[in-house]
Amino acid sequence: MVKTNETYTEEERGRIDAVNRYQRGEQPTKICKSLGRSRSWLQKWVGRYKSLNKSGNKGWFKEESRAPKNVHRKTDSEIEQLVVNVRKSLMEGKTEDTKYRCIGAVEIQFRMHELGYSEDETPSRSTIKRIIKRNGMIIQKRKRYIRCKSKKRYTLLNPTKANDVHQIDFVGPRHIKGYGAISSLNLIDVVSSKAYIQQYAGQTMDNVIGFLLGCWTKNAIPNYLQMDNGACFIGDLIHSRHFSRVVRLCLHFGVEPVFIAPSKPWMNGAIEDFNGDFGQKLWEREQWIDMEHIRSEAKIFLMRHNNRQDWKYRKTNLETIPHRKLPEYFKIDANSLPITEGKVHFIRQVKGDGTISVLNEDFDVVESLAYEYVWATIDTKQEQLRVYYQERNAEEAVLIKIFGYKIGENSKIFEEKF
Repeated sequence: MVKTNETYTEEERGRIDAVNRYQRGEQPTKICKSLGRSRSWLQKWVGRYKSLNKSGNKGWFKEESRAPKNVHRKTDSEIEQLVVNVRKSLMEGKTEDTKYRCIGAVEIQFRMHELGYSEDETPSRSTIKRIIKRNGMIIQKRKRYIRCKSKKRYTLLNPTKANDVHQIDFVGPRHIKGYGAISSLNLIDVVSSKAYIQQYAGQTMDNVIGFLLGCWTKNAIPNYLQMDNGACFIGDLIHSRHFSRVVRLCLHFGVEPVFIAPSKPWMNGAIEDFNGDFGQKLWEREQWIDMEHIRSEAKIFLMRHNNRQDWKYRKTNLETIPHRKLPEYFKIDANSLPITEGKVHFIRQVKGDGTISVLNEDFDVVESLAYEYVWATIDTKQEQLRVYYQERNAEEAVLIKIFGYKIGENSKIFEEKF
């Protein structure tokens, strides 16, 4: 038994009282119920009493420090200084090896790998972050796009494999004195974060088509290509049921285009985040001379980015969709492609009157869903427009409306060639 006439905290008195009652033979269930504690809590302190009290430790009821008794991997001062030096060099970006790079913990680890340090010699990301904070090297982070609080109820896509979903977007234009305007067309794989970029003198559909053909020759053809509603992607902004050349090209190769809701760039969060890094590290950092200048430097930025992604996921067995790629020197007349059997998707916000707009045409959905997001799919084979909605806390979206959707031309059967 423990004497209770000494001074203890309320928590310590509770532990002592519980053990004394247990020693007197009181039922554990009754003890726990009266104290509002669990059986595991009682077992812990009874066990502590039996083990420590017998060895002469009269303070068994006191809380033990949770700090590790032995620090096995205390950061070496030399390694800490190395982290500081690497961080500084990446922030300055003055050398060929350090320009156009990020400066976070992953980038520091990757840079140490490039400098020849082994996995055991490289600190963990959490340790690197503590070193940065300890040395006063924290900088204000660029604002990222905040993901939808509705846990992506607006989309039916939940990619887990590389090359399942790609996102594409234009950056710019940026006006170069004495040369003219330049825009960069950027694409990223949502799962692997591998990117592909190219710069052009204008944001035209011809440039988008040339870009996609070049990308799909060097990289995998995705299942879905997600983009905004710019005229260079979606095409005609006046006439209804018009399928742009980009849409026709995608369907021809078995790619399902996805158009996000107008003026909602956060729905394209992966490419928007990449565009932020692209702008901060390259686009806004240099005094550009001409197209050749920015294209040569952009290749360095892209190589650094993709190499970092490969290194970041080196221990992760990323699954990928079956690999499809266009043969080298592949040619196609993208100006006369028919509509191929397939699906074109639209994320749309329901208007106040209960309608959504798809390819410049309004469709009456449900007025009770005003200002909610729905997923609309044009099936060119069935000639239908199907509208889906996912309720809050629901696991899946449900089909709420089907409209007839005459294409106006015969659709071609999709043939898998690659």
